[in-house]
Amino acid sequence: MNKLSLAFCGVLLAASNGVSAAPNIVVNGGFEADAISGAYEQLVAVTGWSSDGIFEIQKGSDTGGWPQFNTTYEGQQYLEINSTQLTSVWQDLSTTAGELYNLSFAYSGRLDTPNQLNSALEVYWGTSQVVATSVTNHSGWVVYNFTNLLAESNLTTLKFTSTDPQGAPSYGSYLDAVVVTAVPEPSTYGMLALGIAIVGFISRRDRQHLLS
Repeated sequence: MNKLSLAFCGVLLAASNGVSAAPNIVVNGGFEADAISGAYEQLVAVTGWSSDGIFEIQKGSDTGGWPQFNTTYEGQQYLEINSTQLTSVWQDLSTTAGELYNLSFAYSGRLDTPNQLNSALEVYWGTSQVVATSVTNHSGWVVYNFTNLLAESNLTTLKFTSTDPQGAPSYGSYLDAVVVTAVPEPSTYGMLALGIAIVGFISRRDRQHLLS
């Protein structure tokens, strides 16, 4: 491959990295930063997050938690939003006003919820509700993805509010793997497409040169 080809490959690599490697701006989105020693632990504070109740970190049933707990979605532990009551948890994210962001998270009911009551969750991006959803006690992990959420300021509050099970408010609502990433600028995709086209052209030209 000639020097020109190598140069454009470098452009292509840089552009592809810009598209695929957007960092997660959520702090402690997997709830692993505050490692617990037992099957579960109630905490007044959890790294990166605020709450209007008590935090409860649980280990998965496959990583040292009780058998009635969920298996882990990722890592060793996750958050039970309801510890002693229905609560909300939130994080103020550093965003750029006018830019778009993608959100994903894993959510689950709890197997031993009394009377097999459903869990329910409302999710807010700033002042806008992203989704209101409900899962059964045996749902397992359900992954939610939302794209192109607009940041209206340089500080955006991501909030998860548990609204059920009201009949058993200290059960249910597991949360894990919260990820927010910036949507790449259109110019980044344009650079990637241009790089692919140029490298393809050079490759075809080189093949034709070898055959001539």
